[in-house]
Amino acid sequence: MYNYQLDEIELLSPVGNRDSLYAAVQNGCDAIYLGGKSFNARENAENFSLKELKEVFNYAHIRGVRVYVTVNTLYKDEEIEEVLRFIEKIYDYGVDGVIVQDLGAARLINKAFPDLELHASTQLTIHNLEGAKYLEKLGFSRVVLARELSLKEIKLIIEETNLEVEAFVHGALCVCYSGQCLMSSLIGGRSGNRGRCAQPCRLPYTLVDLESEEVIGEEFANTHLLSPKDINTLEILPDLIDIGITSLKIEGRMKRSEYTALLTKIYRKYINNYLGNRQQNYKVNTKDQDKITQIFNRGDFIPGYYLGKDDLDLISYQRPKNWGLKIGEVISYDYQSKDCKIRLSKEINPGDGIEIWTDKDKNPGLTLSDFEKIDDNIIQIKITGRIRKGNPVYKTADKELLENLQETYHLPDTINKIEVYGHLTAKLGEAMELNIWEDDGHYVSAKSTFIPEEARKQPITKDDLKEQLNKLGNTPYTFENIELDIDNNLFIPISKINELRRDAVDKLNQTRSKQFINTPKNNKIKKENLKLASANIENKEELTVYLKQVDYMEAILEVGIDRVYCDNKGLNLNEINDLVQMAKNYDTELFIKLPQIARQNEMKKVKQQIKELETSKIDGYLVPQLGVAQLLKKSNKKLIADYPVNNFNSYIINHWKDEGYNGVVLSPELNLQEIRELAKYNNINKELIVYGHLPMMITEYCPIGSVVTGFDFDKDCNRECLQKNYGLLDRKDMIVPIEADPATCSTILYNSQFLYLVDYLSEITEVNCQSYRLDFILEDKDEAIEILQAYRAKINNESFDFARLKAKMGRKGYTKGHFYRGVE
Repeated sequence: MYNYQLDEIELLSPVGNRDSLYAAVQNGCDAIYLGGKSFNARENAENFSLKELKEVFNYAHIRGVRVYVTVNTLYKDEEIEEVLRFIEKIYDYGVDGVIVQDLGAARLINKAFPDLELHASTQLTIHNLEGAKYLEKLGFSRVVLARELSLKEIKLIIEETNLEVEAFVHGALCVCYSGQCLMSSLIGGRSGNRGRCAQPCRLPYTLVDLESEEVIGEEFANTHLLSPKDINTLEILPDLIDIGITSLKIEGRMKRSEYTALLTKIYRKYINNYLGNRQQNYKVNTKDQDKITQIFNRGDFIPGYYLGKDDLDLISYQRPKNWGLKIGEVISYDYQSKDCKIRLSKEINPGDGIEIWTDKDKNPGLTLSDFEKIDDNIIQIKITGRIRKGNPVYKTADKELLENLQETYHLPDTINKIEVYGHLTAKLGEAMELNIWEDDGHYVSAKSTFIPEEARKQPITKDDLKEQLNKLGNTPYTFENIELDIDNNLFIPISKINELRRDAVDKLNQTRSKQFINTPKNNKIKKENLKLASANIENKEELTVYLKQVDYMEAILEVGIDRVYCDNKGLNLNEINDLVQMAKNYDTELFIKLPQIARQNEMKKVKQQIKELETSKIDGYLVPQLGVAQLLKKSNKKLIADYPVNNFNSYIINHWKDEGYNGVVLSPELNLQEIRELAKYNNINKELIVYGHLPMMITEYCPIGSVVTGFDFDKDCNRECLQKNYGLLDRKDMIVPIEADPATCSTILYNSQFLYLVDYLSEITEVNCQSYRLDFILEDKDEAIEILQAYRAKINNESFDFARLKAKMGRKGYTKGHFYRGVE
């Protein structure tokens, strides 16, 4: 257990606009995170201009609050310099740290500003110790871990690295591993990796049998099967603190300012309660939980994955938006008079908003202006809707709660004042001097140009001086004590006292605003650091295949490919060496594809597998995550960085080149023009995926088991995923195939339309990449062979019945992906 002091735990609050800035700071946060107008993962928040950011830094630093700026998306080549110029500005303004996803940008930032804190965004998908170590060696000082990790896994990372760990304690939870989701991108062209997620996971879906399209679980048809509840960790806050987490992070830059105010205030209260009482008698008040539920919830809360995922009631399938607080139910409704009687279980007041949940139709709601009170717990209102007895009633807005929270930021600096001490010297014939200091050790002195004179009439009194000095108004300070050293019978105009006080306060503001700025000011972006080496690499048209099942590998090899990627799951070393020899017989390289997600227990196995594979005859590895990259630091095999590490720009590709990699698989979110530009730089093999069902989401949640058991965690799904092939039917009648792992109950969701580009291959190969990859995941042997033959014929300029295959593919439904549209 970590024996933390109160000032060692950071409460980190979200800020999306000016009001939420005041709400966070005035209610007791230690740090805030926010974004500029561009370059961050919450593009739809109001965010701040450069001028506004400078004001934010001053405001926060004066009040002892650190500021972290989010530059946590992937950038295109032409954006990198602008991103770095932005960071150069905020560095000079005094930013305390930047939160980064883009590995290429991170390296450039670290080189230009080595003393600037680099925080690894959760978008980097760090989900094991090895991934954390990889980032530590790249110069990161803090990591925001994947939200799927347990307390045990987080503790190991804290104990085995020097990284600070930041963890989400409250707010929205992505159903997919952050940084691995392509769902919004592939469905609507709005990339979550670019801060523009359209949240298709919050839409309704129906579980179906892929073969018959029969609906599974009629009760849950057209419900929100991918929409998680929000995290609330108040009950387990001591556990998070005890394992050594540095920063407790509230999600919600898109939420209203009252949300920021309330969550900051309550988490501040319980952090102080736990540490201030020396970790004794920790208990969460029901009224506080009710307030949190009222401000925003999606059908109650979950503690996240911190306690594991067994029995985790993850999904809010009935409704993806705010539920409010349940306050009663309908006991009668008259369709003619529209009179509705409600039995209350919680208090309601005029001005509150309510909503009645009906069976199917739109839920009617209203703001209570007046209502008839029948007795202590029954009210009557007039409302129109298809309402019946037993319908639940929710309070969607609490007027008193909202007004109380608004007071904390509409009148900033009226609460949580900083206590200061003062000493005023006023002597006849000498310039007045006011000294102010506080417990943080900041001390300022201000002198007046006015020289006190002897009073001819009524002299100024000590009470007069103290009264004026105490008029700190809308400043962050309040005097705890003021000492006076003054002569008797002095004349001092009140205006001069006010002027001296304002001067001293301005100086204290300036001093406090610089308290977190320890950076030298000569660090600048150097143009030469942005230059990339021109590519001088052989123009090839290699054809490669990722093969999910190896039982028909020889048939694939017979068609003719240059490289094959295989999973080693279920294969022993002898079987792998046999596959290698088979590939060699066809003059083909064989690479092992290592797991995209490997939690700590699995990483032990991966480490042992790599140890064995290093003695094998394989040619190399396909590397889809940073933890695996760390394990392969000293490998004697060839290495190719797969697209899940988000190879989105030339600077990320340059990173892998410098790491000694032989190739990279480019992000499927790039368009042809962007790929053409990337191909001009870096002597490293560049590979494109030109066929296959692209994974849209990888998640620890299984929609199959959830629906089959009726979301009842006392029931066992009996590995239903092994009985049939399942998919999710969306509102456009497209079916998303599901691949489930019964051993871990994790799933992969694939795009409903497969990528098919054989008719465009001639144009695609003109961008001067070296390899073109086909992913065979859901295809049977005959399908795979036919498709591969078409691509081989196109590359070799041989005859093939492309029209017939195109018609066949068209009936199934295919996509050109992002090659001709790209992402926003």
